[in-house]
Amino acid sequence: MQRLPDWPTRLADFIEARRARAFSWSESDCCLFVCDAIEAMTGADPGARWRGLYASEKGARRVLRDNGGVTGIATLVLGPPVPPALAGRGDVVLIDTPGGEALALCVGANIVAQGVAGLEFHPISAAKAAWKI
Repeated sequence: MQRLPDWPTRLADFIEARRARAFSWSESDCCLFVCDAIEAMTGADPGARWRGLYASEKGARRVLRDNGGVTGIATLVLGPPVPPALAGRGDVVLIDTPGGEALALCVGANIVAQGVAGLEFHPISAAKAAWKI
């Protein structure tokens, strides 16, 4: 995947459009939030193979289990992880949440993640791993 020339604008527009969108399995969960952002920046949908395969937490957990968890899915699509200190704007990061590990996006000194009621922002120090886009 290669970022489009106007990816910074596309990323900013994507985040603004999704700011108040509530969590929803198979529509706006952590993995598909990141896949949608990558598609906005690159034009390629890395989540196409999983769309429509689940509609509940139970289904999502099955897909995660079958693909090595959140880290396994990110690695399958994006390659080996790098240390979080190497994450730049638009890169994918792994964080811990009360519900378990989740994917989020680096937006500079902060990361943005899909939360229950909309997007949540955290310091980049919350990242445990990263994947370059």
